[in-house]
Amino acid sequence: MQCCPTSIKRYFPRSVFKIVFLVIFCVTCLYIASNHESYYSYRSVEESDEVQSLKELLVPNKKDAALSLGMIRKEFGKVDRERNGKLSHNEEIPNKNRSFILAGLSIRNRVKFGDPDTNELCERDFCYINGRTIKRELLRETPEDTFTFVPNPKDMLSEFRNPCWKQRDLLGNMKLFCLPYFYIIGFTKCGTTDLFALLKQHPHVSSRAGKESHYFDRLRRGRTPKMNREPTMDPVSMMFFSNAGKFRINLLSTFKNTDGRPLFHGITMDATPSHVWDNEFWEVFHPGYREPPVTNADLIHTLTPNARIIVALRDPIKRIQSAYQFFCAFHVYKCDYPVTKEKFHKLVVEAINMFDECLLKNTVRGCTYSTKYHQLQTHLYASLYNVYLRDWLKVFPREQVSVIKFEERIKDEANHIQMLCDFLEIPRFPDEELEELLESHNVRNQLKDTKRIEYILPETMSILTEFFKPHLKDLVELLGDEKWGWGYL
Repeated sequence: MQCCPTSIKRYFPRSVFKIVFLVIFCVTCLYIASNHESYYSYRSVEESDEVQSLKELLVPNKKDAALSLGMIRKEFGKVDRERNGKLSHNEEIPNKNRSFILAGLSIRNRVKFGDPDTNELCERDFCYINGRTIKRELLRETPEDTFTFVPNPKDMLSEFRNPCWKQRDLLGNMKLFCLPYFYIIGFTKCGTTDLFALLKQHPHVSSRAGKESHYFDRLRRGRTPKMNREPTMDPVSMMFFSNAGKFRINLLSTFKNTDGRPLFHGITMDATPSHVWDNEFWEVFHPGYREPPVTNADLIHTLTPNARIIVALRDPIKRIQSAYQFFCAFHVYKCDYPVTKEKFHKLVVEAINMFDECLLKNTVRGCTYSTKYHQLQTHLYASLYNVYLRDWLKVFPREQVSVIKFEERIKDEANHIQMLCDFLEIPRFPDEELEELLESHNVRNQLKDTKRIEYILPETMSILTEFFKPHLKDLVELLGDEKWGWGYL
């Protein structure tokens, strides 16, 4: 069938028809997009000056990345400015901005809390800063600007669901700073990367949400992002963490013009699966303690008491097998490669013997958090879910913590994702859209079969079962469901 009469073809080349068709098609698409409003997209009609000013803060600034990486030098009192594409290091920081650089420079330059001139008060066990009650032990391992820079919770911007506020940066420019609305805290090798990748596809969740920021477990203690590294560098400032692009970008797309608040419905997350267990080298900051007096849970709750917490659990024996294979394959630990079931058995026996030896002098909690035992290739300590979850549930109400069973989630992925949407108080995915998303989704962090142990020895399974039994009993009691025994009880 001919698409047009021969007489027309005679006067108009075929290329002209193609161009006209493309123009009509593009105009039609633009018209449909401009008039279509799905369940998650909003359009503004009239915006106040306040909303416009907030939007200006949300616009990504190309200078931010350069400033956050190159701003602070180790010499107190100097600042970098961008000039003709180059940074200058010869200008003094104005006095009003000195308070912002305390944590980015050196532990020696920290504020002395309790100074009458700073309007901060400390008692024997607590300090009271910006409307927060802070355990004194937190101040020993956390940059002080974490508490002086983040404002009183009452002063957060009500236009956002995220805890956000306006503040000036080192150069005196007004910026928007935000903390995560929810956290995926662990556990390692329990499908947290998949959860992160799927939730990030939701239109209300920033697509620039953070994965493995390691701020709360490592960077704020002066450790590098890599595992098993001592605190050898200056602690990272809260200013740079809270102003990272991942917490600001994409919030614009969730603006909704309404008389009610919040106006910006977007939320951000931090997905760092080691936050739940990694308090390594706490002994450096708290010498003489048998157990850590504070953990990551205390700090996150102090800063964001209304945050939602997501934690995934997996059969503890299968989890340590997966962790052993994964960390050896990527050379996180010095492993006798290739991995085998016999080598794994030997390491398991060694780890359990060392843990039992520790219990002769210390508590279960003290041995679980002990940095010495976090160096073990088996990752045994990170399967003691009951110890870590008790610390998180001491500070966060149960209704703010969603505990997911890995084995149940992979059998019914769609239902679990929708339940997490309910937990986060965001709209559910449309069923068809979620089905397409799951079909196109690739499981992350899977190893090749050549780097796996095909099975573990029966004797390995036996000793691990006996080791985990008391911990699983405690976990069942803590969470109130027999399913958390994984059939080992």
